[in-house]
Amino acid sequence: MDVRYRSVALATWLLILPCGPASAKDKHPPHPTKVAPSAGLYSPRALRRARTILELRLMELRAERLECVRRAVEQALAGRASEIWHCAKQR
Repeated sequence: MDVRYRSVALATWLLILPCGPASAKDKHPPHPTKVAPSAGLYSPRALRRARTILELRLMELRAERLECVRRAVEQALAGRASEIWHCAKQR
């Protein structure tokens, strides 16, 4: 019985051994590889598309700002026109 017990214990130990803790080599995660420059991350087509989208958005913002400036100038001129008209009436 003693030999049988030892052989079962040895077989169990050998089966469990590969499932045990990882070796020192496997304990540390691999170092991350250095990322290539951003030019290598995206295709030229994707970069052109992104650039075009940004340019269009800047044009929209510029147009909105010009519209605001136009309204402000019109209001200022409308106010001045009434002042000039008022001054002309008084003469």
